[in-house]
Order: sequence, then structure tokens, then C-alpha cells
Amino acid sequence: MTPSFGRGAATVTSIVLIATLVLAWWGELDAAATNRTQAALQRALVTYALTRTLNGIISVAQGTELAFQPAGVGVVLAPGEILDPLNDLVEQFSTLTLLAATSLGLQIMLGQMFATPLVNGVVSVAIAFSLVLLWWTPQRFANARPVVLRLTASLIFLRFAIAAATLATGYVNEHFLTPRETASVAYLSQTSTNIESSTTSTAAPASTPDSILDRLNQFIDDQRQALDIERRLSNLKQEAETAVEEVVNLIVVYIIETLLLPLGFLVVGWALVQQAWRRIT
Repeated sequence: MTPSFGRGAATVTSIVLIATLVLAWWGELDAAATNRTQAALQRALVTYALTRTLNGIISVAQGTELAFQPAGVGVVLAPGEILDPLNDLVEQFSTLTLLAATSLGLQIMLGQMFATPLVNGVVSVAIAFSLVLLWWTPQRFANARPVVLRLTASLIFLRFAIAAATLATGYVNEHFLTPRETASVAYLSQTSTNIESSTTSTAAPASTPDSILDRLNQFIDDQRQALDIERRLSNLKQEAETAVEEVVNLIVVYIIETLLLPLGFLVVGWALVQQAWRRIT
């Protein structure tokens, strides 16, 4: 029987519905989405652990004093002020990283919930009714066809929304965000090591030299030590400033990865569903 929906439109719609049914039960799409999200979750957890470690090292470094005795006069320098901005930002960023990891874990859970046999069964029933109404529509059921087709489109959106948004986000991550994230994490890891080594206290000499030659040698050593500490503080300041930039870069990456991209793709998907609704008569 020739469908009132239009033979061409009914054929295309039927092919789409059958392909969707196969994808729903096949499960490879869901597995690929889960694997991508789990990889992103592992990276987020590694970053969180790194930020907590960095925060602890900075806290210890802020209480460390660099001491030396030029010409027998004790001088104490504290790098705390240099590290204060970085420490405050790292504390806030660690909270954001934990929220990002939670968001990724929620995506995994929702994806698994919408890929259960129960949901697949509901979608299958809706698709079966839609196929029947596409090709065989008695007059008394003519008004039911648009309602069933719209309901089926909505169920398909719910079934694949998380997986599709995750895969699309994963593609953007792989080509644009992950390289930035990896580079920033590597720099922060190196910064953590450098801060720990740069804030090692310098011990004062145990005794006062007696001879003029010994005093001269001690004076030269003191000047060399003073220059070394100045260089270390200068490097520490530069490290902290660059680390702040890398933390901000990571904040942008996680906001885009866990908030803007998933919501953006969901909005686009829902717009496509609404467009499909308008074509259903």
C-alpha cells in the first residue's frame, strides 16, 4: 500500500530508523564514547593529583627561608610572596579539576544508563510502530502517525544524545584540546620539581674565618652565594608567572571540554530533532 507520508520520504525515514535500531543494539558506538570519556577522566584525575601535590609543595616552599651571611651579616629571603598568586590559583583550579572529573564521571554513568536493554527495547517498540505507520496508515490512525514519529525522534535523541555528544567532544579534544592539556600538565609537573629544588635552604657557615686570606675567600663565596640565590629567586618568579598562564590554559581546556562542547552538541542535536518534527505532517 502506498504510504500517505510519501514513498520517497517514507523510504528514507525507514532506512534511518532501521539503521538507528541496529546502532542501538550493536553497542559499539556507546563503547567508543565510554572509552573516550574514561580516557578524559583519567587525565583529569592525574591533573587533580598533580595540582594537590603542587599546592603542597608551594605551601612548604612559602615557609622556607633562603639564608646566607655575606660579610658575616645574616640575610634571610623568603619566596612566599613570589608564590602567593600561583598558590591561590592552584587551590581554585584543583576544585575546578575535581568538578571536571565529576562531570566526566556523570557523562559515563548517563551514557551507560541510556544504553541498557530496557531503553533499547523502548526505542525498538517506538521504531516498530513508526515503521508500521509509515507504510500502513488506516484512516482512523492517520492523526496518530505524527505523534508517534515525533515521540520516536525524541526517544532516539535521548538514546544517542550522550554518546554522540561525547564522541563529537572527543574528536575536538583529540585534535585541539588534548595537546594543550598535555603540554600544560607537563610544565606544571616540571614546575613542581623546580620549586622544590629552588627553595632549598642554604646553610650558613659554621665558623668565622681567622686569616685575611680566609676572610677574602669567604667574602667571594658569600658573593657567589648571594648571586646564586638571586638567580634562583628570579628563576622561581619566572616559573611561577609561566605556571599561572598554564593553569589558566588548563582552566579554559576543562571548561570547554566538560561544559561548553557537550552542551553545544546537545543543543545542536535537539535543534535537529525539532527540525525533523517540522517535517513530520
